[in-house]
Amino acid sequence: MSFLIGTRGSQLALAQAEGVRAQIASVLNDAEIKLEVVKTLGDRLSAKEAEEDAKGKDVIGLFTRELDEALLSGRIRVAIHSLKDVPTVLPKGIRLGAFIKRAEPRDALVCETGLKFAQLPAGFRIGTSSPRREAQIKALRSDLAVLPLRGNVDTRLRKLREGEFDAIVIAAAGLIRLRREKEITELLNPADILPAPAQGVLVISFRQEDNELLDSLRPIHDVSTWICARAERSFLRTLQGGCRVPVGALASIDGNDLLLKGVIAHTNGQQILRYDKKGFVTDPEKLGEDLAHFFLNNGAQEILSGFGRTSW
Repeated sequence: MSFLIGTRGSQLALAQAEGVRAQIASVLNDAEIKLEVVKTLGDRLSAKEAEEDAKGKDVIGLFTRELDEALLSGRIRVAIHSLKDVPTVLPKGIRLGAFIKRAEPRDALVCETGLKFAQLPAGFRIGTSSPRREAQIKALRSDLAVLPLRGNVDTRLRKLREGEFDAIVIAAAGLIRLRREKEITELLNPADILPAPAQGVLVISFRQEDNELLDSLRPIHDVSTWICARAERSFLRTLQGGCRVPVGALASIDGNDLLLKGVIAHTNGQQILRYDKKGFVTDPEKLGEDLAHFFLNNGAQEILSGFGRTSW
């Protein structure tokens, strides 16, 4: 069996895809498997253009649309995605298959001086690309200056080293997959900074009818990751949220119980809601929906309406 795996072309995307390619090759012993770089709209836009294009709305499939098209056309057999980039409603003909065991889901603080988050002096300039992080940082530390930070991992770290920022907050999983975990000053407590839904999860997408390959890759499918990701994405989908909306979620499994924590916050840092709910591992989607409705009935609608969410 010989086929191509579609991936974005960034350093991080290639590192992630190569790791998954190696896992696929270990399962399909006779397979000649190669990576095929597919440039997405999100890759083509400059950082400024991406920010302007996303302002006031969510650009659906900014980093996935062209990979979906390559998959449906048969140019590639599967695609590798960071699940937090994947829209919660999939295009017709596409399905998500093997969920790779989750990496570290938390956000990381990177500070050149080695200070922890609680030690940062007032007025410190914190760089982040995420409204979710911005909102939670401001809610915790209104005395810090939270500034927009764009670009790939290398660009963000370079801007920190060059003094544009005093510290940055970035997904820990990306640093770890690039073998740059030594750059991490502190892993941020989810009780303070809750990660994005499905942060740290890689997933393989397939054509809907490609059951044979999907079955063949069951050995690399992590069931716990799959369950938690479904709950988190159900929460986001029910809220009609996306990457530009300050929503965080993190699920964990304890026996037959599934605990889902959520946060919705305004980027001004003055409106923030945190709730959690327990359900069953057998129905993660229902848990996500139930928690989302609880938020909407307890003040979240007012916050989300400012981000283009006006009805549910």
